[in-house]
Amino acid sequence: MKALVVGTGKMGKAVEEALLSRGHSVAGRLGRGEALTADLAREAQVAFEFTTPDAAPARVTELLEAGIPVVSGTTGWNVAPAWDLARKKGVGFLHAPNFSIGVAALKRAVAALAEALAPFEEYEPAIVERHHAAKKDAPSGTARLLAAALKGGRQGGAHIPVVSVRHGGQPGEHVVVFEGPEESVELVHRARSRAIFAAGAVQAGEWLVGTFRRGPVAFDDFFERRSE
Repeated sequence: MKALVVGTGKMGKAVEEALLSRGHSVAGRLGRGEALTADLAREAQVAFEFTTPDAAPARVTELLEAGIPVVSGTTGWNVAPAWDLARKKGVGFLHAPNFSIGVAALKRAVAALAEALAPFEEYEPAIVERHHAAKKDAPSGTARLLAAALKGGRQGGAHIPVVSVRHGGQPGEHVVVFEGPEESVELVHRARSRAIFAAGAVQAGEWLVGTFRRGPVAFDDFFERRSE
């Protein structure tokens, strides 16, 4: 698989390492302000976009217009127009706030626990998420994902409190807690490095290219088919 890495920050570098470790090649790299050339557009089989919320809309649009399937991990921007464009162009587009296999499993565990405790209103859910000081969006996209899973499991529209902490160099930690009168139940995911997100993104890209997906798809689509 020949990949284009869009974004030269820490995640872009982690994705490049994951690509090479899985036997793929890097067709090119695009940093801020660098143009997508016709040669790169022809050569790249898939693009991995990890930029910033202000840069992502234009970058993803540019890639989809060029007919390049995109795996996008930037959060904090309105993805809906990109979904519409991918559908219109028939180009594969997979956007996710988190590419960790563990978080995908956690989402399902959260929904199951929420459903089990739904009859017991005294058990109140909340989320605490902690990330490095440079992360710009809060709550994190993953916290929003888990909050949606909580609401779905409880079959109600109650507000889910989310506490966001930005400090240090933590790649990502999410704690889902149900606080009861005399006990609490917690589900925790703690990332030890960005490598887990990069590995998941590359595996999702392999699936996107290998199955010739067209239009917008979700990380759940990849996860569910791999875990069947």
